[in-house]
Amino acid sequence: MPSVVPAGADVPGGEVVTVVEETRAPNAEQLAAIDAPGLVFVSAGAGTGKTTVLVERFVRAVCERGLPIESVLAITYTERAAGELRGRIRRRLRELARHDLARELDSAWISTIHGFCHRLLKAHPFEAAVDPRFRVLDENQSRVLAGEAFTAALEEFCAKGDEERIRLLATYSARGLRRMLTGVYETLRSAGRDLVLEVSARPGLDSRVAEFREAARCVIEDTAGMDKAEAARASAARALELLERPPAAERLLDLSDVAARSGPRERFASYEEARRAVEQAALDEAAARDRALLEELLRGFADAYAAAKENESALDFEDLQLTARNLLRDHPSIRERESWRFRSVLVDEFQDTNRLQCELIDLLSRPWPASAPAGRSPAPPPPDAAVGTVRSGPVLESTVPSGPAPPAAPQEPESASATQVEVFFVGDEFQSIYRFRHADVEVFRERREASGGVLALTENYRSRPEVLDVINHLFQTDFGDSFQPLSAAGRFADPAFGPAVELLVTDKASYKDSGTHWRAAEAKHVAARVKELVDSPERSSSSSPPAPMRGSTSRPSASSTCRPTARQAATTTTSSRLSTSSPTSASCTTATTTRRS
Repeated sequence: MPSVVPAGADVPGGEVVTVVEETRAPNAEQLAAIDAPGLVFVSAGAGTGKTTVLVERFVRAVCERGLPIESVLAITYTERAAGELRGRIRRRLRELARHDLARELDSAWISTIHGFCHRLLKAHPFEAAVDPRFRVLDENQSRVLAGEAFTAALEEFCAKGDEERIRLLATYSARGLRRMLTGVYETLRSAGRDLVLEVSARPGLDSRVAEFREAARCVIEDTAGMDKAEAARASAARALELLERPPAAERLLDLSDVAARSGPRERFASYEEARRAVEQAALDEAAARDRALLEELLRGFADAYAAAKENESALDFEDLQLTARNLLRDHPSIRERESWRFRSVLVDEFQDTNRLQCELIDLLSRPWPASAPAGRSPAPPPPDAAVGTVRSGPVLESTVPSGPAPPAAPQEPESASATQVEVFFVGDEFQSIYRFRHADVEVFRERREASGGVLALTENYRSRPEVLDVINHLFQTDFGDSFQPLSAAGRFADPAFGPAVELLVTDKASYKDSGTHWRAAEAKHVAARVKELVDSPERSSSSSPPAPMRGSTSRPSASSTCRPTARQAATTTTSSRLSTSSPTSASCTTATTTRRS
């Protein structure tokens, strides 16, 4: 029977749970993932029960292997996911009458990677060179502080008054410099890399200009006679006029004046994509020439931002990770203590991990010999770890008063076998957020290849077979052997006439410069289609099957038979009439999946 868990259950652990789930025994794939020892890499498609596997691995570690609650580290992507995982583990322990362990869960290491780093730094503030009372900036606070720091750094940079600096400001503009260098700064820090600019290996400016010229010609030809496209046609004509001159990076850094701002946007997706590609190529070419000056400004900004954070005894999210990484990397005694502490490491949503986070996990899970000494006094922090110093890497730390001594080291295991840390990675590259918060799906792919074997969860309990058939077809066509097809394992009522599947296409690129986010447009389109189905007169009659669903798009000019490109988000919606005791009370169920470029 399904069990309904009310929102707010198990508040003591801080978890927020709103779940309707069915109690069932793990399937064969899940059991293999639950029981696998050592280093385990699991590829888990959507709805295949990866959280069930995480819960069972945690519960078996503490119940069957006898590991202390605090020796299992579980890393999730969001705080909400951490709360839900904690709640499900608590319920499972109670089912097993292990109320003693359930009560200990409040102190369990179940958190986001940032939550783990925060807890680690609070335990070792002296060695980490942070104020014991440090606070963490949220994204808005760090954005404001970084903006103020960049303005101060730019003023100091230009105050020197030489001609090249003024030319740099005139070429890129203050806004352009801020956008470019703060973006580079965030990207390098998320990878734990040096603050050094690298010349891009992307296609050159000439080839991008040629592609944009062709896209502009297509817009003019395809929209001939369309009144609604007059403004866009004029933009394309101005673009062709601009591109008649030899390409110069300075002239092509900002092409917003020739953007297609009105008309049916889905017709101009390729044009807009090509326009932005020219801007990026121009930026790359100009940056290669001005690398030394840009790097000087980048370092000035890094120093100013670090000083501003030190003044407020604050760390941003990247500081948490960088400082925790440095703490474990540069202090062997602390690394040993933390490695002894954790006997099992579980990492959820690994496809959304970046290289810095992966390095942190590796430092924690590195095995140590059973004879390794413990309790050594940690070495003092390196003298160049002060705020604002950019040394071998983009490390921005705080110089602070010394804090209390770290807690005593956990008791070391007595046998060599006990030093082996079990590490469990679970994720799905097809659900990756791709660069959001600097996620790097290549980390997932590299670790998967190096793992020596991948366990797959392919039985989906969430979607109807008809939905999965369409998803499998779309993804196998685009990704080939790298895609693992999903099979339906859930129980669904049989439809009266057989479900129909339609493809609703929302062109992601067409919303790039509009005031509407493409996700909002997609959601509105799906909701409108569901309402249309619910309100359809065909639903009130059981004498004939529903009319076949048509292929449709969120924009009227897109073809109903076209396949979504890699730049589009394809939303597959299945709707069916479900058999009920009353022929007039049929219901409509909808499931969606989004493919992101």
